[in-house]
Amino acid sequence: MVDTVLGLRSADPGALDLMKTMRSSAMQILFKIRVPGALPHMFAGMKVAISLALVGAIAGEFVASQEGLGFVIMQSQGMFQTVRVFAAILLLGIVGTVLFILVDVVERLVCPWHVSHRLEQAELAVRVRC
Repeated sequence: MVDTVLGLRSADPGALDLMKTMRSSAMQILFKIRVPGALPHMFAGMKVAISLALVGAIAGEFVASQEGLGFVIMQSQGMFQTVRVFAAILLLGIVGTVLFILVDVVERLVCPWHVSHRLEQAELAVRVRC
């Protein structure tokens, strides 16, 4: 939420002035200037939220659950099954990484124009030439 608000407020002032000069409605300004400019901020917030949501789900399973990876970790820890604990933690790491990569792929598809992606494409082009 914080990243989304920051992105919506950090729209290019020149573009906003141009849209006002052209007598654009508030909805046109929102959907043509503010939202596209806020998308990179929104995806940054989603990447952080994915990690925190995974941690929150596991913490909830620690406290009150009869199934799930958090329950497996707590049960295995109590029975001194260290290998099972580490396997569950490894699986959690894999799930978190996959979710993060999924959000990153969607970001690349939705915001190919963003400067961070243009730099990566330029570096890739240089590697291909070499």
